[in-house]
Amino acid sequence: MILFAVLGLAVLVLVVIVKTAVVVPQQQAFVVERLGKYHSTLSAGFHVLLPFATSTPSRRRRSTSPSRFASPATTSRSPWTASST
Repeated sequence: MILFAVLGLAVLVLVVIVKTAVVVPQQQAFVVERLGKYHSTLSAGFHVLLPFATSTPSRRRRSTSPSRFASPATTSRSPWTASST
């Protein structure tokens, strides 16, 4: 009987630890909701959250790739074309 109580307590402690520790990978940000409402945004790194009251339902990847559209500096004329000035 005591063994089941200790085993149950160990499982409960393990669940609480897993729910509180959050590691956010680089180039990502996690949105934190507390009781269903926006609370904050987590940047890359290790974070400790309140268990059961806080969740991270939205995990967004930060875009660092270049834009699909070229900037005006890259669309200039080639230096080998004749200018009409």
